[in-house]
Amino acid sequence: MLAPITVLHVEDDSQFAALTRRGLEREAASITVETVADANAAFDRIAADRPDCVVSDYQMPGRNGIEFLTDLRAEYPNLPFILYTSKGSEAVASDAISAGVTDYIQKDATTEQYELLVRRIEQAVARRRAERDYREIFEKVPAGLVVHDPETGAIVDANRHFCERLGYDREEVIGMTVGDFSAGEPPYEAATGRNKIQEAADGEPQRFTWRDQTSDGETFPVEVVLERTTIGGQERVLAFVRDLSGDEPNVADSPDRSAGFLSSPPHL
Repeated sequence: MLAPITVLHVEDDSQFAALTRRGLEREAASITVETVADANAAFDRIAADRPDCVVSDYQMPGRNGIEFLTDLRAEYPNLPFILYTSKGSEAVASDAISAGVTDYIQKDATTEQYELLVRRIEQAVARRRAERDYREIFEKVPAGLVVHDPETGAIVDANRHFCERLGYDREEVIGMTVGDFSAGEPPYEAATGRNKIQEAADGEPQRFTWRDQTSDGETFPVEVVLERTTIGGQERVLAFVRDLSGDEPNVADSPDRSAGFLSSPPHL
């Protein structure tokens, strides 16, 4: 059974808003809907209640749905947002996608439409919850976790533990490659590391020892496990980096258990 889902419906037509609330709550007992009439009221309600999903009309007093979404993304970049509107055009859809909409549905008051909207809400919220859970695990693992672009080998994400051990801020690490934090001496050279990332991207998991270098030039041994995975709908290579220098607690008694996070990473 799905966990409860709270939906904030932004709709200035009170009659249609009431129909939508009844339709959604009838189709899914897990969904509770609250309605506000405009974007200003929506921001107040989001700040107070933190809904799981926003469903918004396009034509509203003050800010329209796209303007509302643009402002919302600046403050709540990951909150699921479904544009639910009778104004259907390629231009509106394109603007919604550019502004970061989660989904776009043309509205009517049919049972089938409510079933569709319920599915889209549940899917959007499930994805967001999975991403949030993944992020929490990602940051709490007491070892380095790094996400590589399989095409370029560049780092697209890294957890706090990895960044702190190497002496970099996360913003500095993003975009770096294996050569930027490797000892740079045989066999710990950039080309070798890049080849291992490519082999993992091709479906051949890698496990090997390496020598990393911190921002101030210190080198230390690590064990690295590389596996292909899918994160946010994109193919990635996930690296588990365990310090072997003795400067941090051993996070697992065996390599197999220390790489357990990688054995079945979430496909978000």
